Amino acid sequence: MVEARPYLTPRQRVEYLVRRGYIEDETLSGEAESFLAQTNFHYFLGYARNFRKLRREGLIDGDDRIDRVIKMVEIDHEVSTRLFTALRTLEWRLRATLVDRHCDLYEPRACFLHSEHYRVMNPKARPIHQVVREQILRSREPFVRGTFEAFELAHGRVWQDSPENMDKADQLAAMETLPIWAAVDGWTLGALERIITETAPVHDGTTDRWLWKEVASAFGVANALFHTQLTSVIVTRNLVAHHSRLWMRPTASSPKRPKIYRNVSSDAEPKSMYVAWLALAAFLRPAGGDKHLLADLDALLSRDPLYERGVKRPLLSAAVA
Repeated sequence: MVEARPYLTPRQRVEYLVRRGYIEDETLSGEAESFLAQTNFHYFLGYARNFRKLRREGLIDGDDRIDRVIKMVEIDHEVSTRLFTALRTLEWRLRATLVDRHCDLYEPRACFLHSEHYRVMNPKARPIHQVVREQILRSREPFVRGTFEAFELAHGRVWQDSPENMDKADQLAAMETLPIWAAVDGWTLGALERIITETAPVHDGTTDRWLWKEVASAFGVANALFHTQLTSVIVTRNLVAHHSRLWMRPTASSPKRPKIYRNVSSDAEPKSMYVAWLALAAFLRPAGGDKHLLADLDALLSRDPLYERGVKRPLLSAAVA
């Protein structure tokens, strides 16, 4: 039977950290006491466990106070904030590029709602055309909801305040009047990625034109890297959005280092977070945003060699989730 663990007060948390060997010095500054009182202790332990790993490997010299661990959390949060700004910029551009390239290849309405518009890449995944329809139905954007309401009123029916109350055939008929640019902002980034990569090609008489290749070209990302780079960006986005720890976390989806950055931090391990950030930077390169992002990240990393080690050279066999 698993032992029930009691709730710990901030002082008891410090005693626990010392008792379990996470830190040695139980001196607690006022800032550290305030931090522990306002931070979920289970979240903090993710940093403390990896700090202990580094200490036991002899890779940390000197300061063994709790403030040293807290510094890792604080830099991690600053890095996440900077990454979020870059990710938001990328999402805006990705949605706009999808619309532009889609309208160049396909009709702007209806086609993206149907199964024949897509190829099946993962038979176990929910069909993307169904995902698209559901996300449109859940949209709270006034124009989208107004389209459903106008459709009902035009057919002599009373609006029931939600498109989910409509007959399914009428739902689809109303959706088919929506242009892709009116629907795109209501799609999750995961759905956006699937629409880009799973859309079937158009044959222009001489060759097949793929939506994903058109998008890759617009961002200057090599076709051979596009899928893994985009997947990596989405994983990074989810980590940042859910406030997950970045320090000492090997990547779950490892992109290849873009050739344009082969001389940038060549000491970063292939499965490090830093290489995942390079994948994000590559998408921002057409507008020059990659230089600003990498300069800002490097400035943050330069503040603490231990943090820099954790995002460039994590202990892949020993990093603790």
